[in-house]
Amino acid sequence: MAADETHRADGVFQGGGVKGLGLVGALLQFGDDPRAQITEWVNVAGTSAGSIVAALLACGQTPAQLEKLMLGLSFAQFEDWGRAGEIIGGTLNLARHHGLARGEVFHQWIDKQLKGATFQAVKRDPPPASGSPYRLRMIATDITRKEMLVLPDDLPNYRNPQTGKPFEPDTFKIADAVRMSMSIPYFFQPILLTHDETGQQSTIVDGGVLSNFPVWIFDTEDTNPVRPTFGFHLVGGSGVGGGLNSVIHDLGWAVQEAVDIFHTATDAWDKRFMSHSTVVRTCTISAGTIGTTDFQLGDDQKKWLLQSGRDGAKQFLDSYKPENYRNTYGQTLAIR
Repeated sequence: MAADETHRADGVFQGGGVKGLGLVGALLQFGDDPRAQITEWVNVAGTSAGSIVAALLACGQTPAQLEKLMLGLSFAQFEDWGRAGEIIGGTLNLARHHGLARGEVFHQWIDKQLKGATFQAVKRDPPPASGSPYRLRMIATDITRKEMLVLPDDLPNYRNPQTGKPFEPDTFKIADAVRMSMSIPYFFQPILLTHDETGQQSTIVDGGVLSNFPVWIFDTEDTNPVRPTFGFHLVGGSGVGGGLNSVIHDLGWAVQEAVDIFHTATDAWDKRFMSHSTVVRTCTISAGTIGTTDFQLGDDQKKWLLQSGRDGAKQFLDSYKPENYRNTYGQTLAIR
């Protein structure tokens, strides 16, 4: 591999709620391990919690800064049910806005961490001759139109309510896109957008409904990649965790079944099928018994997830060989 690409890579991060702390641990190991020593993540993408990690990296935060940020973070603040509390407030939010938690506390928090950045801040310079001009991509789902969305590329298909014209990605806040990508159905209120062509209102939810692990997103069909794309894949744990289990139970079988269907959809493909091109570049991270929505996560659990990420990265690097690298189209690394 060319000298200027030796310690650079692209990264794709799976969703998983609070389990995403394991992704940070893996990043730390990829930076420290002499077999990788990745100092720059050039193009990054993710779904749900993975979109949070990708956005923070794209906007200049280092894995060490992410570790400090997450260790000091109270995830419980994101359970913004309202003054009426978890049961009453959450139930009212679900009935009125189709989500137990408003998601506004999270939205304000991530926008602050990203310093209000728009996609202009993550635009490639110079832009490529073809393909997306953005170094950051994330997945969301339009359940009204039954379509997977790749953000920011698909934003012009929707109408800016302030101007009445299609959204312009360069002026669209990254935090708004992250909020779309991590809208866990029934937990966070979905985002509503107007489709520009039809004028129909679309409901946008978590990207994991259709693609929880888009490791293919930077693959090129006609050229060999100059750097590897590493995927970071979370396994284990539960979908809904913590006190939310009792809330879901109290809301009845219909909500329970819908939540179970969502988590089955996000995990089934990954469990059933991984192509050779996915396996050879994917770092697998155990989430143990921790649930996606365990927002009451304690310090010991946080540290465990970080260490699990490191352990997963070590195990991956034990067997990783650049000469075996293949992308979805069978392309190998350009220079090894």
